[in-house]
Amino acid sequence: MVQIGFEPKIAFLCPLCSKEVEMVYERGRDLWVSEHSGCLNFTVIRDLPRFAGRGMGGPLVFIVLESDFSIKETIEDLRRLGRDEPDQAKRQKLEAGIKRLESRLGFSERSFQGVIDAFRSGAFGVRVVSGRDIYAVLWKLGPKFMGTANIDDPAKYPEAVIATADVEEASKFIDYWLHYWEERDLA
Repeated sequence: MVQIGFEPKIAFLCPLCSKEVEMVYERGRDLWVSEHSGCLNFTVIRDLPRFAGRGMGGPLVFIVLESDFSIKETIEDLRRLGRDEPDQAKRQKLEAGIKRLESRLGFSERSFQGVIDAFRSGAFGVRVVSGRDIYAVLWKLGPKFMGTANIDDPAKYPEAVIATADVEEASKFIDYWLHYWEERDLA
């Protein structure tokens, strides 16, 4: 039973800046939102992907790493919306959002080692956003690092799967999906 006014929260220290992070549950969207700007973003995944039909536990707090490609994609979408927006106040909000996103370019690269250190501990998983509907998730389960990557539909069979005890191999998996579109451009 939930009391009136009860707001579920998760609080922890950011592994990068050591400041408190509060995550609040949004009922209508069935989503946990982090209140921690200017540093890492976080999300909660309640049911981790399944391997060979077996559940892998959960829920777990994931550090969200956004690729530069994903950020640029979002910026272009906001610019397109801004060009068509007749309301000056809304257009200014869109422009402020664009500037905030532009400041995040390169952040995943700069924070990569700190994220890997937090991931190695098993306290956090990592969710990589490569681009629209392309992402990878990795987490520690006992001595192993487990992960999947999906393109387009998260319910379909994953594009890639990893299960390893080697943190370097797991970090290469993260790095690959973080630079997924850059690799496509080079080929």
